[in-house]
Amino acid sequence: EIWRRFAEGERGRSIAALGGIRDRSSLALTAARMKNDTIFRDAAHHFLRLFDRMMTRFAGIAEDADITEFADTRTARAFMLLGRVAGTFD
Repeated sequence: EIWRRFAEGERGRSIAALGGIRDRSSLALTAARMKNDTIFRDAAHHFLRLFDRMMTRFAGIAEDADITEFADTRTARAFMLLGRVAGTFD
């Protein structure tokens, strides 16, 4: 499971499938906001750090079905969008 690999610290292209957001408009708007709005950028990076820590803990206690269900939440989608823009999956 790719989410478990992320939780174990794997980064880059090998987990690129986690960055499942492909909507060009959403990506462009978010990238522009990250570039031009320092408060948004700081908040986004803070969110990514907290998500990283939370996912590491959650993966240690969750069943695969729990992780799959979590992947469909708005929180996980926000991570996918911000992670793509921030280069987490490059």
